Amino acid sequence: MAKKIEKYYKIGEVAEMLGVHEDTLRNWDAHGLVTVERFGTRGDRRYTAEHIRQIREQGLVSDLARRRPNGRDYSECTKEQLIKEIEVLKKQRKYGLVWEEKMEGVVEMCKAQAPILQSVPKMNVKRGGDERRHIMIEGDNYHALQVLNYTHKGKIDVIYIDPPYNTGNKDFIFNDRLVDREDGYRHSKWLSFMEKRLQLAKDLMSNGGVIFISIDDNEQANLRSLCDEIFGETNFIGMLIWRKKEGGGQARTHFVVEHEYILVYAKSESFEWADEEIPVDESSFNKEDDAGKFKAVKLAKWGNTSKREDRPKMYFPIKDPNGRNVYPTAPDGADGRWRVGKDRMNHLIEENLILWQERDNKFVPYEKIYFDGKEVKKNKERSILYNLATTGDGANELTEIFGKKDTFENPKPTELIKFFAKFGAGEDAIVLDFFAGSGTTGHAVMELNKEDGGNRQFILCTNNENNNGNGHRGIAEGVCQPRIKKVMEGYEKNGGGEKVEGLGGNLEYLKTEFVDVENIADVSDKKRLEFTHQAGHMIALKENAFTEMEKNEWYQIFTDDENKFVGLYFRENLEKLEDLERKILDKKEVKLYIFSHGGSSDWANDYDEYDNVVVEDIPEPILRVYKSLNY
Repeated sequence: MAKKIEKYYKIGEVAEMLGVHEDTLRNWDAHGLVTVERFGTRGDRRYTAEHIRQIREQGLVSDLARRRPNGRDYSECTKEQLIKEIEVLKKQRKYGLVWEEKMEGVVEMCKAQAPILQSVPKMNVKRGGDERRHIMIEGDNYHALQVLNYTHKGKIDVIYIDPPYNTGNKDFIFNDRLVDREDGYRHSKWLSFMEKRLQLAKDLMSNGGVIFISIDDNEQANLRSLCDEIFGETNFIGMLIWRKKEGGGQARTHFVVEHEYILVYAKSESFEWADEEIPVDESSFNKEDDAGKFKAVKLAKWGNTSKREDRPKMYFPIKDPNGRNVYPTAPDGADGRWRVGKDRMNHLIEENLILWQERDNKFVPYEKIYFDGKEVKKNKERSILYNLATTGDGANELTEIFGKKDTFENPKPTELIKFFAKFGAGEDAIVLDFFAGSGTTGHAVMELNKEDGGNRQFILCTNNENNNGNGHRGIAEGVCQPRIKKVMEGYEKNGGGEKVEGLGGNLEYLKTEFVDVENIADVSDKKRLEFTHQAGHMIALKENAFTEMEKNEWYQIFTDDENKFVGLYFRENLEKLEDLERKILDKKEVKLYIFSHGGSSDWANDYDEYDNVVVEDIPEPILRVYKSLNY
């Protein structure tokens, strides 16, 4: 009996058949509601009769659905038909943000073009002084974030971004076109654009990581709802209001707007706002015993804000020097509470950290706090940020660095970003900005490291927008990198004034490129070899070892210029593997990447005798990440 040939329908045919938009079908596939088959090098969707049946049975679309220029026509429907349509709509809409998703060219291309990184040595900066090298990636930030999901997944501590605000004044580009106020899909395009990048950003964040996002009134409400969905409502830390102008602002019908918002979300409940150590006045430590100088702080509290009923577990007796019970009681006899709980109180008693002072025939307990030159201040920042620099300060900083005005429109001031970097994580944090623009985040991180001796690393991602190819360099080459270079090396204010000393540091400049793999979901052996041969600088970024010592048609070697050596062997033929081994296996720390079709630790046990060697397969782990992100 001849085998029955399955009939396949193209996505346009199915959309017409069901009366829905093609993007709707793509969304159902992306979210796993109906998983269809893929054909060809581009992975085009093909539907069978079974797929169409599944769509109908799930109630994703009703018999009334029609794709019309002006929407659906319900004028001739019966009551029963309308009730059925309502039931369908109830299944499709949930509480939260709903918009018509728009497909983006830079996103779609990743299904056939795998992003890699190429070094641009002439744009590097080598000034020394920092243990960690700072990173700048030129290219569309969606592609940069895909790469970082392999090299830095779960490693980023602080993210700050200043995305396009979508004002309608052509400040936002979608699919190579400026979006204006008259665009009927203005908000949908912006939400589609932001959702994909924030999803990638979330995966990069460490467990205690935090993201700060600048925004204004145009998309603030939409962004809050979007972030609630991506990061979770319980991880919403707060919304800061930043006064960006002094004595001015954008005039509207009824109000003058002089503020912006910064949305703050954590990756998880592990996030903590950093405390600040501040110098203290030694004169306030006016008592002394054998352990040193100390000040006495009363342990009992009472009054309207410190009642027993408010914190009943902090009302309990302790023994005075005569063995009598002492309670946190006010002079008028009202019950109060202790400043500390039972566990902390027991610690103070055991460590002899309570000072008893006798007053009116009663003993009053005080905690001894010894002088050590500093004090930890618990930061409870106000939600409105006044006097924390303005956009004018940001513009002045660029003018001082470049010696001319209007280098970049509306740059953020370094003081604002330093505030986020300082309290968002510790002094060894990795700070990412994937809308880097003029490079303020990099500048801020370097200044903060100088001020507190920190070892933070920044990663900046920006495109080279406004590069006209006629000598006018774009944002990456003409503003961001030159700014970082000047801050590292030093410059004269306003092009010829006071000398500003460089902060030192090293910058690695990388650029996104692509390998045509035809279909990222099913990469052929030939394409795997091509990809591996060009993946070296991605591996260098992952291993933080950027100095290329050697590259030939068989292998590539990088080092961090200290103890670490990274080798990549990118051929099926193992003829030259021993050559690579001889050059690096005797080093203190070795990471060896060896080409493998299987991608299941094919080489894991081959170097067991070397305590200094770690082996990984390539390219399957990278391709697996890309496949998960794009399908």
